[in-house]
Order: sequence, then C-alpha cells, then structure tokens
Amino acid sequence: MSMQEVQQSHLLGNYLNSQSSVLVFLGVNHAQIEEVQELVGFIYKLSFKDTNKKIVLYAKSTIQTATGHQLEKDYMIAQKLSAINFPVTKTLFYCADLSILGVPFYATEYLEGRLFLDPKLIGMSKEEKSMIYQEVAKTLAHLHSISLNYLGLGKLESQTSHYQIVNKKLYNTYKLNETKISTNIEDLLYWLPLNQPEKCDLDNLCLIHGDFSLSKVLFHPTEPRILAILDWQTAQLGNAFTDLANLVAPFYIPYSNGRHIIDGWQGVEMLVGAPKLEEVITSYFSARSTQTIPDIRYQITMAILKKSIDQQILFKQTKETKYLENSEFLSKAGYQIVLNLTEGDPFGIKMRATSDSSLWSNWPVSERCKSYYYRIKDFLKDELFPVEKLILDKSRQVPTSDLNKGVPEVEALQRKAKSLGLWNLFISDPMYGKGLTNLEYVFISEVMGLSYLAHEIFNCFAPDTGNIKLLIGYGTPYQKEKYLKPLIEGECKSFFAMSEKNVSSSDPNNFQFTITPTEGGYIINGGKWFVSSAPDERAKFGIVMGKSSQDMSNPMESQSMIIVDMPNPNIKILRQLAVFSYYDLPHSYAEVEFNNVFIPKENLLGQFGGAFKMAQGRLLGGRLHHCVRQVGLSRRGLDLMMSRAEQRVMFKQKLKDNAAFQERLGELEITLSNCRLLCLNAGLLLDSAGSKHLHTFMAVSQCKAYVPKACQKMIDSCIQAFGAEGVTEDQPLAISFRIARAIRLMDGPCELHLRQIARFAYGNHLFNDLNNAQGYGLAKL
Repeated sequence: MSMQEVQQSHLLGNYLNSQSSVLVFLGVNHAQIEEVQELVGFIYKLSFKDTNKKIVLYAKSTIQTATGHQLEKDYMIAQKLSAINFPVTKTLFYCADLSILGVPFYATEYLEGRLFLDPKLIGMSKEEKSMIYQEVAKTLAHLHSISLNYLGLGKLESQTSHYQIVNKKLYNTYKLNETKISTNIEDLLYWLPLNQPEKCDLDNLCLIHGDFSLSKVLFHPTEPRILAILDWQTAQLGNAFTDLANLVAPFYIPYSNGRHIIDGWQGVEMLVGAPKLEEVITSYFSARSTQTIPDIRYQITMAILKKSIDQQILFKQTKETKYLENSEFLSKAGYQIVLNLTEGDPFGIKMRATSDSSLWSNWPVSERCKSYYYRIKDFLKDELFPVEKLILDKSRQVPTSDLNKGVPEVEALQRKAKSLGLWNLFISDPMYGKGLTNLEYVFISEVMGLSYLAHEIFNCFAPDTGNIKLLIGYGTPYQKEKYLKPLIEGECKSFFAMSEKNVSSSDPNNFQFTITPTEGGYIINGGKWFVSSAPDERAKFGIVMGKSSQDMSNPMESQSMIIVDMPNPNIKILRQLAVFSYYDLPHSYAEVEFNNVFIPKENLLGQFGGAFKMAQGRLLGGRLHHCVRQVGLSRRGLDLMMSRAEQRVMFKQKLKDNAAFQERLGELEITLSNCRLLCLNAGLLLDSAGSKHLHTFMAVSQCKAYVPKACQKMIDSCIQAFGAEGVTEDQPLAISFRIARAIRLMDGPCELHLRQIARFAYGNHLFNDLNNAQGYGLAKL
C-alpha cells in the first residue's frame, strides 16, 4: 500500500469520522485529512485541518519476514502496556475491514520526537550516544521485568518461544524461502540447537518485542528520554535476552561503509564513536538488579541469523541480488561469533582430524568438509547402524505385483538427516548443494559407503544423483521447478532408463528405443531394462534416453533424453529384476515397456540429439561415486574381518596371529589404499582439470576398471575368513559382494574402460620425447 493510496482513500476519511476516539483525541467534530506522510514502511502520519494534533496509521505489511507481521497483536500489546504506563503510543482504534485500505490497520496518537534509523547516530557526541543506548537498555530491562499475569498475557500464545522453538522456526523459514544454499546459515542452524545456553534466572520467559532495534524507539525531541517503543507486531512470549541481543547486534556486525543495508560498526568503533558495549550491557543488568553479566553471544548469533534469513526472504520476493549479498554478509558475521565462541572449532573436529592425520594428509579439503565427514560418521554410529539390519531384512523380500512402498525407518532417518543439514552433499553447485568439491565428496562418499543405506539416507543415492545433475545442467526453469525441486527436497524419487535388453548399450548404433517428434511433443516406443527405481511407487518421473534420429552418420547425435511422468497407462513394468537373487526393495530394477507414450515438447531435456554428451557427463560422476561407495563397503568388510580374526581360534591360535592371515591382510590393506588413491586422484582431477579433460576421463576409467574388481576380491577374502557365516545374511558381506560384482557392469563394463586406458597409454607413449633418447629405447644388436 503506497502513500498515495492512503491519501486518495475516500473511505478512510469516512471511517475516521465514525470513530469517536479519533474525534475526541483531535478535539474536532469532523476530521478532514490535510496531509499524509510515510514515516517508514507501512506507517503513515496523518495531519488534519482545524487541529494541530496528528495520528499515526499502522498498516499490515505485505512483506514476509522470519517472524511475521501480526498487526492485531501489535495493537493489543500497545493497549496492555499503555495501561501500566510503559512508554508506548496511546491506541485509538483497530480496523479489520479490508474495504477501507485493502489491509488491516490501526491508529495511535502521534508524538513529536526523534527516530534514529541509523544505529551509528551520525552527528552526535560519544557521550550522547552512550546516554541514548543506556536509556534504551534500561527500558528493555523494565519491559522484561513486567509480570505476565499483571499484563493479562499469560495466554498470549499457545507455544512459548524458547530457544528450541525459535531455532526450529528459523530452520523452517529458511528452508521455505531457500533460493541458494547458504553454508554459513546451514552451519548456524546445525550448531545452535546443539549448544543451547543453560537456563538463567534473568533469561526468563517474558513479553519481548521480538524485532527490537534502536529504530523502534521514539525519543524526546531534545532530551535523551524515551517517549515510546514502537512496532509490537512481532511481540511474543520469549527469552528476555533476545531483545537485548538485537539491540547490541551492531557491535558484532562488521562495518561495510553502507554497502549493506544492515550495517554494523565492528572494527570502526572508535572511528564512529560507538558507545562501549560494556556500558550498554551493564545498564541493562543493573536495571534488573544484578551485578552478574552473563554471556549473550548465543542470543546475538540468533538475532543476526534472523536478520540474515529476513534478507533471504526479500531476495526471493524481489530477485534483487543486494538482498542476497546482505544475507551472506550477516550470516558470515553470525558464524564468526560461533568461531570465536568455540576457538575456531564449532563442531569439535580439530582433535579428531589431527588424530586422523593420515586420512586427510595434505589433500586440499576444507574444514567444512571435515565437519560433514565427522557429522556423518556420528550419524551412522548413533542413528543408522543400530537399525541397518532391520532395514536390510525388509529390502530382501520378494516383490509383489504392486509397486514397492518406501521403508518407514529409512524415511524417518532421511528426515533426521535433512534437519541436520546432511543433505545433497554430492551437489557441488552452491545454488543447489553444499558447494563441496569433487575431491571433498570422495571423502564424504567413502564414509557414507560404510553402510549400504547411507547414500540414500543423505539423498546422495543413484539414480536420483545423476538425474539431479542432468536437471541442474540442462533443465529449463519449468523442468527445474516441477522435477528438480521435489527431487532435491526428497519429496519424490526418479528413475533413469538407458540400457536395452539383448544389445550392448555402450554402442550407440545398437539402440532400438525411439523418440519420434509429433505435433506438440514426442512419441516414445520400446523397451528398457535394468531401469533403477522404476518399481518404487515414489518415483514420480524418469529420464529416458532413446534414438531420435535414424541418420547414423553421426551416432553421437542420434540420441535424445526426455522426461516421462509417472504413472502412465502406456508404461508397463513387465517385471522386477534381482541382482544375484537380491531385489533391493523398494528401489529394485525393472524391465519396462513404453507403448506409444505421448510426451509434451516441454519435457525434452537438453538439446534434441544431445543425449550422449549429457550421458557422458552424468555417467562420469556416477562411475566415480559407485567406486568410492565400494571402497567404503570394503573398508567395513576388512574391519569385520579383523574383528572376526581377534575372536576366531584355530588350532589353539587366534586367526589374527596366523602368519598366512597377516600376509593376506597386508595385501588387502595395500589394495584398499590403491583403490582410495585412485578415487582421490580422480576427484582432484575433476576439480583441477575439469570433467571434459582427457586425463580426467582416464582417471575415472582407471577407477571403474580397477576398483570394483579389486573390491570384489577383497570382500571375497573377508567372506572366506568368516567361513559359512560370511555367505549368509547375518553379515553385510554377501550384499557387499553382490554390489561389487554388479558394479563391474554398471555404467559401462570394465573391459570397455580398460580399452580406453590402453588407448590413452599409447597416446602418452607417442608423445614421450624420451623414446628417441639414446639408451632409453630397445637395445640394438
């Protein structure tokens, strides 16, 4: 609502004249509006003819914030506080009739005074600034000391705003308005619930302003005396220190010389003549009759985080990048407080990382990566491993003719992981994921690989991972909104259909599945098999690859990808496929028949004929992820084997002391190190050389050709050490063996990658200038 709309509203004048409280206050028989002036957003000063008195209209804001804008509460609070002579403006009326201004509004008396919109108080002496801030602190202390029963506010809200509730609300608001992953915000949302302050008598449950700052205080025109505290829309029952934290937040927000809307003075306190923080804090606690000054940096962090999320909301509403920059600026300031509180170790990983120095070595990984690594490791230990066998037993069931249903235990763990920010860690694009590098994700994926279920728990599970990357890289805005968004949030599943029965899918000339252009879209026909996740009832769509051109002069441009919605009456799941008699419910693999299925033109993914280029990008990361996951499973297998060897006694000797076993274990550890180093090298090349570089292709091919086969042999040795128990479902070794064997075929058979490596080796050989050096080549007779 603009100032012009208020001024031109004929209904407003009639309404004001119907309110006796307004006429009595103005001292007139008929109120005629002379001028409308906007004080700040949605707050207007109205002047009238024949009187010097003015009123203020407070209209409901249409701008969403992290705490909302509850106008009726604002009016009610002002009424209650006015009754006990707390400095607020006198209320006149409340209007819920939307026909007047289009939004609810209420009126108060207008008091002539000063509003300080800039907390730096430019132009005032340091002594004046100090007096103003101390007066505000004392008034806050007065507010927080008022009895709720005395105010009649004991039932103001059904839920009280304890820190746990506030943190949850901040998290939900952030996720609801998320436009770009903010690592600092996510780290704060994870840290705050884990470090809630101990209960303090002065941090009592009371009426708080909820969005307090110096700009909400009206001062006497010439004296450092408070006339009124304004804007009570966000008032609530909450912890007392919340308002104080908002007041002193500028002391912890860096000075940006006006670059950011919400600016502080940290670093330039002397230059701007800021009052001393100790004086402001002491004034508050002295007014509350205590000499004990508690540490309120936790509450200050929450206050800055809320401001950051409010700026994120504005960015989503306006698409103006300045708000995104403000949000990042504030979240960084809040996270810096946490770093100071924890001596730079908010998640307690420095000691653990130092103990694991051989794991991290000098690989270029960030502290955030290490933080995620240990958080995931703790999640596996505390949440997943205790219920893993129960979940795996359910996944071993033989499927029925109906679509497979999700496992409640898995979905509960996913909700828990998502709430902890352990979600979509594989996405390197910071707009959609955590922004981890490929190398960093190798470390993360390896620790996830310790459990067969972990990648799914953390929404890092194929084929969704590959589909997400395809949609990020090639999806239209429509496709990203309809398909990518729910997939990233874990609200649905998807499938990927590429392989065809009875043909080698690695040769583009072999594809028989067709995608035929027609009016308004495409008709797809044919069969696909080993379609992962197609039998899962949560799979709401899939990406299908097929032949879109009969001209095979350039086979690499003969294929296209298309998004297919499910369910569809012309798409039939013929059967579910087991891998070595294991169905892996609820995902499973399937043979699927597509019979004259019409797909609208907006569902074409990427360019027509561009599927092979897209598939290579998708499969490159997928191949590496499969290998890293297998390294994790193999590590667990070796750990199980060593635990077994400590207990197993053969011919009066523990197996771990047997010389042959020790030699075998040594060889297996070397093999595992080889697998890890191949994967880490591939991840590093993906980051440094890029996904299109030949060296990167070869590094991933080396992983694909070596790691699954080596891991299969390692797990086979672990099974052998367990004896008969190793081939049963009592241990996770059998499932690890099945996966390792299957991966030797997935995303291209190992033989294909060995051929590529051989060609690459000869390419390097041809350009090796030492071949012609005397004495380097073959000996001459």
